[in-house]
Amino acid sequence: MPEFPNISVRVPYTIFGNGSVEKVGKEAAKMGAKKALVVTGRTVGSSGLVERARKPLEQSGLEVAAFSEVEPNTPMENIVATAKAARDNHCDLMVGIGGGSTMDNVKTASVLAACEDIEGIDVGSWVGVGKTPRQSLPKILIPTTAGTGAEWTTSTLTMTGGNKVAILSPALMPDLAIVDPLMTLDMPPKLTADSGMDALTHAIEAYTAPHASLYSDMIAERAISLIGANLRRAYARGADDLEARYNISFASMIACNAMTSAGTHLIHGMAHALQSVMHNITHGQACSLMLCAVMEFNMIAGMEKTAGIAGLLGENVEGPSLKEQAETAIETVRALSVDIGMPQSLSEIGMKREDIARAVDILFDTQAALVKQGPRHCSREEAAGIFESAL
Repeated sequence: MPEFPNISVRVPYTIFGNGSVEKVGKEAAKMGAKKALVVTGRTVGSSGLVERARKPLEQSGLEVAAFSEVEPNTPMENIVATAKAARDNHCDLMVGIGGGSTMDNVKTASVLAACEDIEGIDVGSWVGVGKTPRQSLPKILIPTTAGTGAEWTTSTLTMTGGNKVAILSPALMPDLAIVDPLMTLDMPPKLTADSGMDALTHAIEAYTAPHASLYSDMIAERAISLIGANLRRAYARGADDLEARYNISFASMIACNAMTSAGTHLIHGMAHALQSVMHNITHGQACSLMLCAVMEFNMIAGMEKTAGIAGLLGENVEGPSLKEQAETAIETVRALSVDIGMPQSLSEIGMKREDIARAVDILFDTQAALVKQGPRHCSREEAAGIFESAL
């Protein structure tokens, strides 16, 4: 790392805190919006969470239409349907309420909805950096999970065939993110675990990234500490532990900011490749499954940072060698994932040894940039070995 690196910080206007969703109507009115399309998946769409946003929107004089057909993992075709719903309902604002799939859908659909010919656009041509049109409908994102950090990022989508890809463009950034921990209280234990391990992966990748800085280290360290102290409680106690929910929501948000500043690398690359092969798993599960295996691989390229993770997670690591401290950090991460019921091997999710070659192909075909961004150089043979070690 250079002695005096440049520091990149990109954070949308954000309101954080218990009950902050009640401000959505006034904030939408400030934007000059007249009609909002509230976008959700089916589960959130049929819950009381939508009403908590709809009511203040209507109280501020906005008409509200609804689209509750967002599908998991954000397929391209589903984005077209969302954009058409905004156009057909003459909406001038989109409000996404849900997890990462909903927020990624809204971010991309907001750009598509501003295009003249929605169905004539190939959204796949936007994959990469800075390839979208500049205009988009204004958008407000309200997460109901604590882990993806999608309210502070651009989009990850699923191509036809299952490959995970990213669209990176300022046009996708929300005009407002409202992070209300009370919106996460109904998360079941499994979703709490999945999203929590996603957030921990963001923080650990940022902390160990070659482009880490004073800024990203500061917030990644705080995120790791908060997750270590609160994720088990949030998983075990659910809505009965408001403090844990508050802290995990905050940790998720800042972990995402650390990630966007310092960058992700091999863990996320392998997780995306894994999801492209194993369509039955969530992003949080994929990250959790690859996290310790990649930490072990990367350890020799950043022993001090890896060792530091143990202390951040609450382990007393005085005395042993730096290598032993780093190994303790990896075991501490693994123990956390065990305690919250995450799968512990690729074979547990149905992956077979013969699937590894395809996963490696996808990794180097679609996630090559993330492979190159890692702290340690990784060959195709080494990547296969990492998948093998996680099997």
